[in-house]
Amino acid sequence: MGNKVKLFFKKRIPEPKEMGINEHKEFEKMSTINYKKWIIPLVDNLIEFAKTKIDTNKKIKILDVGCGPGFLCKELALRFPNALIIGIDNTKFALQLAKKNCKGCKNTKFISDDIHKLNFPNNYFDIVVCKDSLHQFKNTSKAIKEMLRVTKQNSLIYIQDLRRDVPYYLLKMVIPPDNLSKKLIYYSARAAYLPSEIKKILKKIGIKKYYLFIRRLTRKIKEKYKNLGIDFKDLKNTFRSRYILIIIKK
Repeated sequence: MGNKVKLFFKKRIPEPKEMGINEHKEFEKMSTINYKKWIIPLVDNLIEFAKTKIDTNKKIKILDVGCGPGFLCKELALRFPNALIIGIDNTKFALQLAKKNCKGCKNTKFISDDIHKLNFPNNYFDIVVCKDSLHQFKNTSKAIKEMLRVTKQNSLIYIQDLRRDVPYYLLKMVIPPDNLSKKLIYYSARAAYLPSEIKKILKKIGIKKYYLFIRRLTRKIKEKYKNLGIDFKDLKNTFRSRYILIIIKK
């Protein structure tokens, strides 16, 4: 998982409140600006893992847990034109933003749902994705169990989230958290898990086979995105501030 770093947030502190309308608007703005470095590399990485398990040309079903303003659903809809992309969120305003941002995507659907008790049958989805939301859930173990329940056998769950042991040179960019965008990142980092804590959660719920890693900015990735207009320093920081957890349901 890389070199050990000194923890700024030694103890995990849940976010002080759920995101309101202003927070959702600010996050939508941030996501629009950072689409190329936040969304596209995530979907590319997801496809690399999914293609060995799933025929992505078939009419598969993909669930985006905590879809927020819907930009991940939008990219998934473009990449998987034969798939049904379902985004869920428990905030009405977030779903309104997602519907707006995915206008024109005929294979997307947005539903209000609770990650702790999903309104879907067992073994329903071919892929379940959760981007930067795991730290927001009240019961992380139950949330992961629900994702597993609705995922088909031999299919995958792809989770990306912020890490609490984010390098301090990145964290200090939002200290002090004196505006809304800084607050969103600061409180999320403070509420995030350490990779070691994620391992304990997985062990507790009986998951033995998984991949847990922090992405690196390789020469291959630079070559892939050289014409996309991505700032590679920013992309490296995006990778370093997050971990990836992939679970193959057996």
